[in-house]
Amino acid sequence: MDIYHDPMLNVLDTSRYLAIPAETLRNWCANGAIHSVAAERRGWPTLPFAAVVESFVLRQLRDVGFTRRQITEAADGVRREFNDAYGLARPGVGYAEGLEIFLRIGGEYYRARDRQQAVKQTVQSFHECIEWIGQEPARLKLARFGNVYLDPRFGWGRPVAEPSQVPVQAIMDLWYAGEPISAIASEYEMQATAVDELIRAWSQANDERFTSAA
Repeated sequence: MDIYHDPMLNVLDTSRYLAIPAETLRNWCANGAIHSVAAERRGWPTLPFAAVVESFVLRQLRDVGFTRRQITEAADGVRREFNDAYGLARPGVGYAEGLEIFLRIGGEYYRARDRQQAVKQTVQSFHECIEWIGQEPARLKLARFGNVYLDPRFGWGRPVAEPSQVPVQAIMDLWYAGEPISAIASEYEMQATAVDELIRAWSQANDERFTSAA
């Protein structure tokens, strides 16, 4: 899977996985804050994996208080400073108090708007959930569901649970079919408590999705 050009998720699923309002994601696509591709059919995927990572980074900015305008400016600024259309999905971005974007260059952090050097200890990384291979994002942890990841190398990019890399939907299908949590845990070599927490969080996310759509 080409993480930059092959569509992996649609807006509604990305909204549910990352806890971002679908309308916010649509706005980010429309103004170019995140990348997207044309859907082959209505409701089909439009967001490559790199765009999902971009969405996660922008959600973090939104959560710490960045306004819509500041988010758009941050996306543009990071891409310009790195001279990289996918700069948001690289490991060299952080933020600090005061709603400032910082870039890591040569092991040091510099403020994006004026290149003033920052004290490294004051810069918080918001990439704890992203894993890279070199400069490319490899997988994204969906922390709201526990030890669950989006990994374009497994399950066609659908969420998988560690340690067995089983698709989350397979776990939910067994649950909906009436299998006890202990049996599901045994089937996929997981802890029963982890399965229980995953089912609860996944069900809650589905409930939120349907409630917001009502």
